[in-house]
Amino acid sequence: MSSSELVASYFGPAEKPLFGCFNGPRAERSRSSGVVICQPIGHEYVNSHRALRQLALRLAAIGFPVLRFDYFGCGDSSGDDAEGRTVEWIANLAEAISEISRRSQVTNICLVGLRLGASIALLGAQHSPVSALVLWDPVVKGSAYLESITALNEQLLRFRPRPGKQRRPDWPKDIIGFPLSRELYEEIAHIDLLSVRNRPAANILIVDTEESSHCVGLKEVLERSGSSVALERVKASPIWIPTVNGGLQVPMNVLQPVSAWLDRTCT
Repeated sequence: MSSSELVASYFGPAEKPLFGCFNGPRAERSRSSGVVICQPIGHEYVNSHRALRQLALRLAAIGFPVLRFDYFGCGDSSGDDAEGRTVEWIANLAEAISEISRRSQVTNICLVGLRLGASIALLGAQHSPVSALVLWDPVVKGSAYLESITALNEQLLRFRPRPGKQRRPDWPKDIIGFPLSRELYEEIAHIDLLSVRNRPAANILIVDTEESSHCVGLKEVLERSGSSVALERVKASPIWIPTVNGGLQVPMNVLQPVSAWLDRTCT
């Protein structure tokens, strides 16, 4: 696959700059649509980094300008880890859409989100003009997501030395090495994509690697809103979960149908 121009830079408000990586498209395949990739958070961000970078390269190679970015309080963007809020992350997405439009003069925006990033993409599309959405194993119910990451954290702690009788503060919670504030915990707990009523985009692809009943329900909700929705079920490992050997997985059997769908759907 041919490489494409990569520009890493800060953008957005000067008091709260956001970090982004922009992949320019191959000149001979330039399109009028740009893709913004909405990443997950915490340990899921770390473990999915390589796969989302490879997805950006694949999309740039078929003519899409692509922007990956870090939300406020995440990755290399400004703000401390415990300062992140979902409301601000949705506003960050609007900044990212403005940034890719400025860099490439695209007229249509496609969003690709993984896990909580998919939730941010769908909620953000309620406020920004978006032509297409890819929701990769979206967090449909925030409460279920919190239960799963808390259970995984407890499971991993069984293999670590106990700190003795030292009492840790209740907040922020340490979830697999990343702080989760009370405010963010409560905001995530209130996420319920099944309550979405407004059409977020004309065309939506839901990628489900976990055979989740929530994805089936989400498809029905989004179809009722007026979107054309495809549900693609793919057998793949959950790349956001830490592996035994610490390797970062790249599920080509997911990246290929996502790239092919965007190629067909977005000009």
